[in-house]
Amino acid sequence: MSKFTVAIIGAGLSGLALAISLQRFAPDVDFEIYEGAAELAEIGAGIGLAPRTWAMVQALGIEDTLLKISGDGDRPMISLVHRKSDQAEGVDFDRVEVTERNYSFHRADLQNAFLQLVQPPRQVRLGKRVLAYEQSDDGIVLRFQDGTTARCDVLFGCDGIRSVIRAAMYSQFADAAQRAGRPEEAAELRSHKAAVFSGEEMYRCLIRKDQLLPDELKNHPAISSSVLIVYCGKNKHLVTYPIAQGRIINVGVGISIPGTEGTIYEGPWTSPAGKDDIVKGFGSWEPQVQEIIKHVDSGLKWAINVVTKLPTFIQGRVALVGDAAHAMCPHLGAGAGQCIEDAFMLAHLLARPDITKANASTALQVYDEIRRPFTQIISELARRRGQLHHLTAPQFADLTPELSATGEALSMDQLWEVGKTMQQLRDWQDGSSVVEDVAGAMQRLDWILAGA
Repeated sequence: MSKFTVAIIGAGLSGLALAISLQRFAPDVDFEIYEGAAELAEIGAGIGLAPRTWAMVQALGIEDTLLKISGDGDRPMISLVHRKSDQAEGVDFDRVEVTERNYSFHRADLQNAFLQLVQPPRQVRLGKRVLAYEQSDDGIVLRFQDGTTARCDVLFGCDGIRSVIRAAMYSQFADAAQRAGRPEEAAELRSHKAAVFSGEEMYRCLIRKDQLLPDELKNHPAISSSVLIVYCGKNKHLVTYPIAQGRIINVGVGISIPGTEGTIYEGPWTSPAGKDDIVKGFGSWEPQVQEIIKHVDSGLKWAINVVTKLPTFIQGRVALVGDAAHAMCPHLGAGAGQCIEDAFMLAHLLARPDITKANASTALQVYDEIRRPFTQIISELARRRGQLHHLTAPQFADLTPELSATGEALSMDQLWEVGKTMQQLRDWQDGSSVVEDVAGAMQRLDWILAGA
């Protein structure tokens, strides 16, 4: 018998990860998944799952399923390389040999695998675009665009960076502040409804290895090994790594647009991009980059938007999960992992026998106390790492593209220092454990319930 009902809004990675986690750890919690799209068609390219996230994959019992679709078969990434490449001869300044499991995936493959893991009779209810929710002591009422309604006891907004649940939540917060005579607070709360521009556009495209490739490209480090390479330069970078069982090389090109961070992006967030759009500005870059861009075709242009630093992820028995709560820059490859971590912790909290409809909000309070500060730290680390990828960190304020292209503006000692900082920005991936975080959450929940 179900102890309470959950509504999951959104069938992306975070929503499906939450469904899978509830199935595994909280089978007495009933849930429905509502997705606004008429069909599931995930766009995007490659994503990574680091060792910290892989521990959850193993705990969920889905490791074998995911290995069948991982980046280079069952081989994890063997190394991570950063090169300064906006010059005639590129140089490595950071190489990390990966000793733990670190896998890459095509986003659509991962979403489809998660979808197949949702067990009947549960299924994704397509074409159910939520417009608003109303919360009371009796429960939560969802109102959909098609005029229908649904009820639940606990609501999770897993609806991505353009989250309707986040916008509704912060509208309600702002309206309450306005009624209480706090207009400045109301304005601040409303500012969290929409995502803001990170100051970076990303072009994403794919190189298929099963196509007839010239020998010089077959032997290219980005093609011939399980390695993630970041080619860095002033105001832009290019990144490559294998996905789809090694059959495809994911290629991403990031470009900084100075002075635009924190603004509202005008125009479509995704749009088709031709080869000329993707490769422009790489004329003076090193031969390794020239060989890659020679073989890219069309792709997609993405405006990289991020969620602001929210003061809370929760409102009573409503919680934001994944990108709806903390969409971040891609420079740590951590966004997907953080979505799964949210789901993993929530399922453990809700699985406890002493958590019921009456006190489910307490479990969400603990989720907010632990996950919000952690994810917001990771978001800032990703932002800082992007500044290093693009040589736009404060210490490079006087470095122009022309100076950088000479290859003499930065000494190897300076570049080694950049590499050292990059490693420090990813130390959390290897030096922390989500299992320990869940244990801490359980202890915190024990303490709150004991004092209730």
